[in-house]
Amino acid sequence: MPLNVALIGITHWHAPRYVQMLSRRGVRFIGATDARSTEGAAATARFGMPWFESVEQLIDRARPDFAVVVPQHDRAVAEISLVAQHRIPMLVEKPMGRNAAESQVSAQAVRRAGVFATMCFPNRHLEIWDVYRQLEREGALGTVIHAHFRTINGPPARYVDYGVPWMLDPQRSGGGALRNLGIHGADAIATLAGGRALELAGGRTTSHGYHSTIEDFAAGVFASAEGFIATLEAGYSYANMQEGGDYEWRIAATGAYLQETNGRLRVHRAGSELEERTVRTPAVAYEIMVNAALDAFEADAPPPAPVEHCVRAVALQDLIYAAAPPPR
Repeated sequence: MPLNVALIGITHWHAPRYVQMLSRRGVRFIGATDARSTEGAAATARFGMPWFESVEQLIDRARPDFAVVVPQHDRAVAEISLVAQHRIPMLVEKPMGRNAAESQVSAQAVRRAGVFATMCFPNRHLEIWDVYRQLEREGALGTVIHAHFRTINGPPARYVDYGVPWMLDPQRSGGGALRNLGIHGADAIATLAGGRALELAGGRTTSHGYHSTIEDFAAGVFASAEGFIATLEAGYSYANMQEGGDYEWRIAATGAYLQETNGRLRVHRAGSELEERTVRTPAVAYEIMVNAALDAFEADAPPPAPVEHCVRAVALQDLIYAAAPPPR
């Protein structure tokens, strides 16, 4: 029996990707909805799904087994909360709100309902993490000294081309490149911190390139009291629309130096020769993430990326926004 799935946020630029990935898994899409009814109805027709005017109508009439929630950021709290209240398990697109306070409200709704919910964090499935965990298990990692996480994609006008101009309105999106792309690096930094408190040592945003109301680049430096330092870069500053733009995940420890950038992984263990190979990119990691989410749900296992992890990542983003001047 195929899993009956609802798609909430059919006009989101990632929606076609979710439809394609989940269809390969064999799920049945029993309906979709969107905050923008005209555009949503048209998108739903293109995918050959039933259209519903609201989340309430979709839940009441279609009765999904599972929901993929990819909301407009200013609608995230309301839509995630409604799905949770109906106790429908879900895969949730980041950032669950326009700031950490809203993201926390979304997470609280999930916790109150006791429903399965896991975040769309594909970069957790980059192969650098496989090596990192292997070194940890072998006791060969040592102390993590510093790390760097960079995600740079194409110019902000692409969101107009994608049909989601609300992404360029900070009142609706909660920010620009930092809010949208920087959450992957923020999640990685929070993961490496392992519960240790982090303070912002410095952060800046700029809209110097495209003079928009959202930032087209942001950078931040975080540090723990113990001395762990991590840097974050996020930008809409890649000059063309190459898939994935430019990314780098880099972790420096006393036992090894790990670097993954644009599909190449370099591992240099203490006392060993440099290892280098081609690895899957974040675009490929998306499907691994989706399958891991449904595998966990179907096995009645814990969510691979709990909603609380989104809250802590958004909170790090908020520190940069609070410290940085507004775009100009």
